[in-house]
Amino acid sequence: MSNRTVLERLLVEVAEYDRNRQDRDAFASRVARSIEALDGVPYSVIQQGRDWQYRIETEGYFDEEGFESTLGAVIPNLKEWVNALIEAYS
Repeated sequence: MSNRTVLERLLVEVAEYDRNRQDRDAFASRVARSIEALDGVPYSVIQQGRDWQYRIETEGYFDEEGFESTLGAVIPNLKEWVNALIEAYS
C-alpha cells in the first residue's frame, strides 16, 4: 500500500473521529500505527506520530474530567500535519 493511500485513509478516519469523538484510544492508536506503516520516512516522523497519539489521548482525558483542554485544536492541526505528509512523502 502506498504512503498516499495510507495517509488518505488516515484523513478519512480523522474526519470520522472528528464527527463522533468515540473510541478515542483506538483512534489514537490507529494514528500512530498508520504513521509507522509509512515507507521511507525519517524516524522523526514516526516520533511525531506517537506524539499525536499522546495529544489525542490527553485531550480526551481533559474532556472527560470536565476541564478545558489546554492542547487547543488537536484534530484540525492533525489534519494539516497529515496533508503535509501527503505532500512530502507521496
